[in-house]
Formats: sequence, C-alpha cells, structure tokens
Amino acid sequence: MGSNQSKGTVDLIRKALIKVGSELSKRSIEFMLIGSAVLPLLYGIDWNVHDIDMFIINKSTITEPELFEDIARENDWDVGMDMNGMMYYEILVDAQVVRVDLMENILDIYIPEEMVRNAVKVKVNGLEIRSIRLEDLLVLKAREASEEGDEFLSRIAEVLADPESKVGIDREYLRRAINYYVDDKDAIERRLEKSGIYLE
Repeated sequence: MGSNQSKGTVDLIRKALIKVGSELSKRSIEFMLIGSAVLPLLYGIDWNVHDIDMFIINKSTITEPELFEDIARENDWDVGMDMNGMMYYEILVDAQVVRVDLMENILDIYIPEEMVRNAVKVKVNGLEIRSIRLEDLLVLKAREASEEGDEFLSRIAEVLADPESKVGIDREYLRRAINYYVDDKDAIERRLEKSGIYLE
C-alpha cells in the first residue's frame, strides 16, 4: 500500500480506519493509531505507508483472540499472526489490500500510559480516532534502535528542517516523552540527535 501519492494514501488510510475503527468501537474496543500512517493523516507529510498500526488499549488479541477473529469473520477480512504473535487484518479498500496491525504491549513494544493519555483526537469522516503525537512517534522510533527506525528519524529531520513543510515539534514535550523510558533515555537522545532531531 502507498505509492507516494499523498492524497491517494490518505484516502486509503481514512477508509481502512473507518472500516476497522467502526467495528472496534461498536464492541467498545479502545484503540490508538501509532505508526507512520499518522504522518500523512495528521501532519500532511508525504509518506509511503505500508500498513496501519493500531494499538489496542483495553482488550487483548492474545487473551481474547476470538473477539477479534469474530470481527474479521463478520466482515470477511483475512486475519493472520506476525512472527511476534500479534494479530493483523488484511482488508480490501478500493481494490487494494490494506494490512492493519493490532498491536499491544508485548515483547519490545511498550507504549506508556502517558502516551495514551496525551494522544490527539482526530475526526475521520465522523469517527473520532485517537492518534499518537509526532513527538511520541519519534521517541518510539529512536527506542526501536533499528536501521529502519534511523532512516525514519533522518527523513523526519529533513521534513522538520524544511521551512516549506510547516511541520514542527514541541521540544519540551519531546524531552518529557523521552523520560517515559528511564532505562533507554540516553540511547534515545543519542539516536535522535544523530539523526538531526535536536532537543534544544
């Protein structure tokens, strides 16, 4: 999914979010958008989005798999498991298959309560969706400590440095978000600054 055509990408993300988000909301399943889909949807950043990451807040695909499998069955979506044991849906949107990953706090993934509380709310065709802030996403990518994460951070640094992008970050909030990860704080700061995202 994603062809660097910003409008087309945003349309696909919106439609997929409405499809999945509506079904989750119907069953009182709370979720938050946490991956790179946030960039074109909330910040207008042209980004090649491969899949949509939804963080499940108040339920679990691991302890309640039937709940999520039933949703897939009722909507004729394909359901699968990634190598970390996390569930994903594959849904058809405008004749394209869109993958929606259902993530939660297991293994290397840890979204602190503060990030959930500080999520921004966005209306997508009438459906209110919570989304991670850009600053929090930067911290998650720096904590990931991967080649892909470093590439992500470098590209965002370029966007932030481009006056025409009109995208900015709240550095005070960014510093607060880094402190959610006490044990990884120094490494996160180093990775951000190495990528050209400065804390001062």
